[in-house]
Amino acid sequence: MIARLKQYKLIASGAAVLVLMALAAALSWQWQANSYGALLAEQGKAHETQLRLTAEANAAVILKQQTDRLVLETRLATLDTTSTEKLTDAQDENDRLRHEYSAADNERRRLRIEVILARADATVSATTGAGSLGDAASVELSAAAGSAVWDIRGGMISDRAKLEYLQEWARAVRAGE
Repeated sequence: MIARLKQYKLIASGAAVLVLMALAAALSWQWQANSYGALLAEQGKAHETQLRLTAEANAAVILKQQTDRLVLETRLATLDTTSTEKLTDAQDENDRLRHEYSAADNERRRLRIEVILARADATVSATTGAGSLGDAASVELSAAAGSAVWDIRGGMISDRAKLEYLQEWARAVRAGE
């Protein structure tokens, strides 16, 4: 009987050790789960913070780009208005001169151009000295040629205004980059 009692005590001690080991394993499992949970929560908060900071930085960049674009569009609109006004004024001046030219009497309608003739072409004046490059002379153009001169002048004014506008536009866009 004593042997049996020792056997039961031994079995009870073994069972108690097993229960204590199971309880220790369960407690360590719970502690480790809480520890990892806290670590994951901390990492989640850090990730949220990083995402928020990135979004705020992106929003700031987008806002600056929008502001820069608005400033550039305003400068280009001002440039467009100014260039259009200059072109219109120059074309109006050319039209005024053309009208003045066409409304003049026959004597004043002739377009005269002052030219200097080289000595080899000096058929206008025989009084040119040997050391002279040539004489100043006046050349008259026909009415049709005079009208063509005003057309050419108008085209030159338009082309120059367009070129200046495009150069200013390119400078403004390059400065806005």
